[in-house]
Amino acid sequence: MDNITWQNNKIDENTRAKNLNQRGLVLWLTGPSGSGKSTIAMETEAELIRMGFVSYVLDGDNLRHGITSDLGFSKADRDENIRRVGEIANLFKNAQIITVASTISPFEKARIEAREKIGEENFCEIYVKASVETRRSRDPKGLYKKAAKGEVELVGFNSPYEEPKNPEIIIDTDKLLVDEAVKMIVQYVFEKQIDYLLPKILETSVYAAYDAGKIILDVYKKDFDVEYKDDKSPLTEADKKSNDLICERLKKYAPYIDILAEESADNKQRLENKFCFIVDPLDGTKEFVKKNGEFTVNIGLAYNNKTIMGVVYAPCLNKFWYAAKNHGAYALDLNKDLFRLFDETTRIKVSDRTDELAVMKSRSHSDEKTEALLEKNKHKIKSIGDRGSALKGCMIAEGIADIYYRYGYTMEWDTCAMQCVVEEAGGIFAQGDWTEMKYNRENSLNEKGFIILNRIENRLD
Repeated sequence: MDNITWQNNKIDENTRAKNLNQRGLVLWLTGPSGSGKSTIAMETEAELIRMGFVSYVLDGDNLRHGITSDLGFSKADRDENIRRVGEIANLFKNAQIITVASTISPFEKARIEAREKIGEENFCEIYVKASVETRRSRDPKGLYKKAAKGEVELVGFNSPYEEPKNPEIIIDTDKLLVDEAVKMIVQYVFEKQIDYLLPKILETSVYAAYDAGKIILDVYKKDFDVEYKDDKSPLTEADKKSNDLICERLKKYAPYIDILAEESADNKQRLENKFCFIVDPLDGTKEFVKKNGEFTVNIGLAYNNKTIMGVVYAPCLNKFWYAAKNHGAYALDLNKDLFRLFDETTRIKVSDRTDELAVMKSRSHSDEKTEALLEKNKHKIKSIGDRGSALKGCMIAEGIADIYYRYGYTMEWDTCAMQCVVEEAGGIFAQGDWTEMKYNRENSLNEKGFIILNRIENRLD
């Protein structure tokens, strides 16, 4: 091979990943014939493409019509078959495509070699298993009947199949439906693609919040009835309609992410999901009822109990504040700005002030403890303003204000989106006892209050 030279591409993998807005990944489905690999692979590919990813299935049978058509089914030929599939999958991975390889690949050594070729961090082994009885009942090719007569050798029946020792995912199709299997795989992809997934989810959330805002304003402009929930908080037609629209949009785009929304029944199944949307369809209903315009639509996303995305929309101002983990925070005023997400000209950050501070208070939830704290620290404070809803946190993120202490109770949906905006703008957000605020909890009540600061030096004693 002295006359063969490797040619390096001018474009590196990071540039390709940025261009496609995803990272190359190989989902390697292995299992005996009839276990359900091809069906699951095709459905997974379709779902990933629906969600905006670039994906392609390398199906073992399809490849034997072309690139491996010269191979038989001896052990040596099966090993060569998997070597070729692995080489193709690796090329696709380098092109930053999410590749779904569906092939029996019966031998552990060949699968290990494929993993080593592709790279540990880019390889997900998925063992698709089913009992012989189940596989025999499916038998789309009639192979089990032939194998029972000794006419063919069938992997996992009269020919050996070496079960994976440590697969990333195990799918037992005796117990799981196809859509349940796809959900497991897509959730794995979500975790692997999280930095690239967030902008896709954020865009969906921004449009959902905007359309919810239009519904809210339609109600706002007319006379409306006000109900009162058990906690005596107000509830209007706008809360309900906004809630329904947002949940419908989020479920349609990302059905594998559970939702905790203020005006929906709380399905505790969400606690088993690493991802959870946290939605306040109308934050500041008291302000909505008063018709002072100080209300917002809040859509947050939590992953592993931490906020990683936030969208706050103020319909009366026609203004967005939004953020995604490691992508920064932005303020988008639709009265003057073009509707472009992640436009650097709209990026925001907290102020650097350490004196003559601007303090925010809740317009409808003030208390004696807050008043006493502000009085004690009045020498540091230049101004005190009050607002409703998540606007206070967004004003700190934008550098307009610096401090907000809230001692009273709130709920997860009041803070999740706002916290992400504050933190991505460089601010500090903590519970009232300075511990970390977590999300997608059993108890959604924020019992310890919370604190927002532009800088830790501005902590009030």
